[in-house]
Amino acid sequence: MYFSDLLDGYLARKLDQVSETGKIIDPLADKISVIVISLILLYLGKIPLWFVLIVVFRDLFILGFGIYLDKKKDIRLMSNYPGKIAVFSIGVIILFAVTDNSFLLKINNYLYFVSLILIFYSSYLYFIRFKKSIDSQNG
Repeated sequence: MYFSDLLDGYLARKLDQVSETGKIIDPLADKISVIVISLILLYLGKIPLWFVLIVVFRDLFILGFGIYLDKKKDIRLMSNYPGKIAVFSIGVIILFAVTDNSFLLKINNYLYFVSLILIFYSSYLYFIRFKKSIDSQNG
């Protein structure tokens, strides 16, 4: 899922096929798939509730601010690199959770911590960019 998304984004930029619709639909599809997979893994007891709640809240936070900027200010914020790394870490956690490999599951305990730091840091950066976008439109 993540590798095909990375390839898709790379090819879109390389072949100059980036569209405004794609800038909206691609991240939305990513958020929906991560939320659905996380909820399934939660139901199966593979990942903890607290982690799912943080991931879902992060995605809703970004989605809500993104919709606001798009509708009210006609602005679309691109993802930031810490955000991309955070999403990658979430993907690795999901991948390791489905393996049932005890060694990988032990690594996941550390990845939860790293992922949380990345999620909070990238969300903070996104909020700062959101606020600057609002302030620059009002000022």
